[in-house]
Amino acid sequence: MIATRLKKVFEPTSIGRMQLKNRIVMPPMGTNYAEAGGAVSQRMLDYYEARAKGGVGLIIVEGSAPSVRCNISFQGRPSYQASLGDDKFIPGWRRLTDAAHKYGAKIAIQIMHATLENWDGKAVQVGPSPVIVPARVMGILGGPPHELTVAEIAERVEWFVSAARRAREAGFDGVEIHGAHQYIVAAFLSSATNQRKDNYGGSVENKARFLTEILQATIKEVGPDFPVWVRFNAREWGVENGVTIEETRQLIPLVVKVGAQALHVSGYGVGSYITTAPIPDTPGLLVPLAEEVKKLADVPVIAVGRLDLELGEKILEEGKADLIAIGRRLLADPDLPNKVAEGRLAEVISCIDCMECIERLAFDERGEGLTCVVNPAAGKEKAFQVKPAGKARKVVVVGGGPAGMQAAMVAARRGHKVTLFEKNAKLGGQLNIAALPPFKGDIFPWIDYLVSQVKRAGVKVKLNTDATAAMIVAERPDAVVIASGGIPAMPDISGIDKPNVVTAQDVLSGKAKAGQNVVIIGGGMVGCETGHYLAEKGKTVTIIEILKRMANDMFPMTRRRLMDGLRSKKVTLLTSATCEEIKEGAVQVCTADGKRETIPTDTIVIAVGYKANDRLYKALEGKVPEMHCIGNSAKPRKILEANSEGYQTGLAL
Repeated sequence: MIATRLKKVFEPTSIGRMQLKNRIVMPPMGTNYAEAGGAVSQRMLDYYEARAKGGVGLIIVEGSAPSVRCNISFQGRPSYQASLGDDKFIPGWRRLTDAAHKYGAKIAIQIMHATLENWDGKAVQVGPSPVIVPARVMGILGGPPHELTVAEIAERVEWFVSAARRAREAGFDGVEIHGAHQYIVAAFLSSATNQRKDNYGGSVENKARFLTEILQATIKEVGPDFPVWVRFNAREWGVENGVTIEETRQLIPLVVKVGAQALHVSGYGVGSYITTAPIPDTPGLLVPLAEEVKKLADVPVIAVGRLDLELGEKILEEGKADLIAIGRRLLADPDLPNKVAEGRLAEVISCIDCMECIERLAFDERGEGLTCVVNPAAGKEKAFQVKPAGKARKVVVVGGGPAGMQAAMVAARRGHKVTLFEKNAKLGGQLNIAALPPFKGDIFPWIDYLVSQVKRAGVKVKLNTDATAAMIVAERPDAVVIASGGIPAMPDISGIDKPNVVTAQDVLSGKAKAGQNVVIIGGGMVGCETGHYLAEKGKTVTIIEILKRMANDMFPMTRRRLMDGLRSKKVTLLTSATCEEIKEGAVQVCTADGKRETIPTDTIVIAVGYKANDRLYKALEGKVPEMHCIGNSAKPRKILEANSEGYQTGLAL
């Protein structure tokens, strides 16, 4: 990205009478940071304030409930959805809007009814029609939704109106009506979920009636000077009778006529678990939809869909949209706009498109809230501030992977004198390998960021140095951080010591060469990604997994992406199977039906996981004043845990 090229994204613009300092929009992203019941928490305030301070033009706060009846516990978990459902929430929202306004950002809020309601202590799903649509949220409670009566529809219109009034009183600069994805307004707009025969179903105008009534009544309540707009699905993928672009062309004049002052163009199916829908790993995937809407609208159009500022600049220059929404990249780096505007490109924390922010939130059983693999401070902005240490100390870090680099970087920023030992010729550790399989290339810019920041922080880096206990003791450190990573686990299989048996780590790093016919033992994420990597290189690959399901350690979206890739490359997948023996030129496998099968192979790749590498930690016990063992050295897990532990260790030193 070249900052000097970026002019349009930093141009002022407006939505109605709301003046924006630039065209960068932070779209609504669920966080689960609100207090149980919907009140604004300090954590939530800190999170949004950091993005306002970072230079974004407009923040649209996450989808917030229009009524307290929408804030209900589900599947044993309390509701952490933010709420505009009662006047008691206004003071908390006022604190948040005041915080955003300090930095010249405008802040709006999205009003969202997620279809679940509390009816006398019982969770009830409501919708336009009593139909179960597996590809949608409809039927989430196990039965058809309650079909809203005309009187009940009018009541929910009033919920939206009251919520908008509270937003205005709380100091927000505008509101967005959530008519996208799979929630209540979107359910009315789609024939898949709206099968009504009255004035709220059938034609596009009728299906849009719930939305247009919300818009009309809301604008009447808040006044024409307070911008109100809508986010909607311009298209639905993988849903029978879903919204089409032709229907969207009919919808646009309806919502503009009743006063919508902007159009935030989304789509449903993208990023969902619908197997026929595209996965959002293509930058600008939804931009063609925004372009179609832009042709019909004389109000500002907001484009979204894995955009960065450079792609956003191109979209604006070509007139495909008026504003660009950037979500995950602002989660990764809240200071992205300011850094780019000031030419500090090397300081930008790159989003690696791992989608763990989306998927971990969807399965947030412990109420931890939104997380970011590359930004441990996301949602912990105040608690994880890097502050000067009370006393400078001498710190030795062993291992130049994400855990080690984060620990070294943060400790050095705090004023400690840090030396980092790395046994290889370059920093990055397992990230250098993790970035190689298909879909993982976005890790490389993040490696570059970490390496540059380690150097910028003043860390003394010693490459090609396999640190020993004696070497570390000789440094006379005040504290030692062991972050040397895990080591591949080796299963107890006859023939495992044959020369054609290698690890996935060695294959990906280039230390070992794979023959034409490859058998991979272990079908978790590492084994499947290695199989995809080798299949891309033309190898014939078979993966053997003892469990009933391949890549069982992955979340659904990223797993689906990987499994689609394996199938497209004709990789043979054997589940509920075990490798009994490695022979000369073959492996003997016991298949799911109990039969024994011999599979010819040139190379056997072991990918059954990692085990902790705490050898050096144990060798140093009692020999240094303070010691920390972090990342895979302590317990093999994912990048998120390693990066977060490194950051927290740097803060604790």
